[in-house]
Amino acid sequence: MAVGLFWNDRVSFEKHEWAKRFFFLGNNTGNLVFIRALKDIFHPVMIPLWDVTSDTFRDRADITHYITTELIWLTPNQTYPHVWTMLKRIGDKPLVPISVGVQSMARNVDITLHPDTVKLLRTMAERAVLGVRGEYTAAVLEKNGIVNFRIIGCPSLYQGMNEKFRVEKKPFDPAMRACCNFRTFYGTLSDPERQFLTFCANRDLGFVEQNAFPLTLENCCGDEYQFRYLQDWLKRQMHVFFRIEDWLAWVRQYDFSLGSRFHGNVIAVTSGIPALTMVVDSRMDEMTRLFRLPTLPMEDFRLEKPLEYYYDLADYTDFNKAYPERMRVFRDFLQRNGLAEAAGG
Repeated sequence: MAVGLFWNDRVSFEKHEWAKRFFFLGNNTGNLVFIRALKDIFHPVMIPLWDVTSDTFRDRADITHYITTELIWLTPNQTYPHVWTMLKRIGDKPLVPISVGVQSMARNVDITLHPDTVKLLRTMAERAVLGVRGEYTAAVLEKNGIVNFRIIGCPSLYQGMNEKFRVEKKPFDPAMRACCNFRTFYGTLSDPERQFLTFCANRDLGFVEQNAFPLTLENCCGDEYQFRYLQDWLKRQMHVFFRIEDWLAWVRQYDFSLGSRFHGNVIAVTSGIPALTMVVDSRMDEMTRLFRLPTLPMEDFRLEKPLEYYYDLADYTDFNKAYPERMRVFRDFLQRNGLAEAAGG
């Protein structure tokens, strides 16, 4: 059997300026981590999204299932006409959505999805078991009469499909190297966020950027000294990756990762490097809770604490205990969708 994955994979990033490169990656290079796992798990036939709405798309007889990641960010009033087009083009074959997720800062279960989106999800659920990213999204779907799903979280954490995977922490050593990440530089940053960035700059930590928004004076609340200080640090230490191999090589130099990017930390975790995630939205909250990943609310971050304090907070005892069960549920999800063979049984 073969599995088709709708994703813009036929892109030579070197041909394009930065803004265009980010655009091809959904304006977030963290999608490289997500897609890397799907490729590793399913060994899929990659089908560019632009082929779906053009006359170049042809359903292949050997493809028995299709996968989409286009429903990871559901918000009120949003519709997905291109996903309807996918369904139309593939006939009666299942279109399996991975990590369906409702996005809400307030985690409001009574959030209203667009009627067309509800209809789309119900239609997809007639052909496939939906892969949902967490309990909050599951509750919202149930409120809308959608029940054919399994809570699987993010496939990036199933990289390698190994039930015995564990994160083993070494004792803290002052010589350890740490790297960091941060949510989008957008709007006025909170005081704890500015403390976090200053903490990282004070230690000259390696920094990975995942989108095209630069740090601005507005982000720093008009504080010109802090703005220049952070800019100087970012000029030295900021890294942007458009190839997953380059990102992996970079992160494996480090012993610890911390920050408010889910995939910026997951790429470390799946490389056996402990990470501490600062949760900033419902998406991160759902997935860190599901996998029992160690977290710290950003509002609790304090500049005066030493790096060892945050390293100690990255306790993977609960994650290691929960991981085999998470793998079992994911394998059950694959089995129910007829995808177990594609994933190696």
